[in-house]
Amino acid sequence: MLPAPHRLRDRRAFQALYQGGQRRSGAGLTLLFQPMPAGCEGIPSQVGLVIGRKVSKSAVKRNRLRRQLREILRPLCPNLKPGYRLLFISKANLLTYRWPELRAEVHRLLQKADLLVSTDVDSTGADSDAKPS
Repeated sequence: MLPAPHRLRDRRAFQALYQGGQRRSGAGLTLLFQPMPAGCEGIPSQVGLVIGRKVSKSAVKRNRLRRQLREILRPLCPNLKPGYRLLFISKANLLTYRWPELRAEVHRLLQKADLLVSTDVDSTGADSDAKPS
């Protein structure tokens, strides 16, 4: 689960992202993002996920994908630029992605949107200077 300050839950925030957010698209995900309203500059970035029925009619499969995306994003949260709202929207082919491809897609979109503070996190979500086990 994402840390509480990084969770996007407000319905109005989701609607604002859909209406006025900047968009970066990948093969399996679309990222919508926008700065938070004035006065919220120091607040950590908030992340939301949308996994629609087009991905799968099975709630079990959609929830599994949602859990995987949250686990990929959890270690990246401290490296996100503060003061942004992000929304990851799944595309129908996302269910075919394997774990490394999914991680790479998320990381690629965050880099494309220039939302990562530091680049010491590789596409696996782990610190690049961490020792392999």
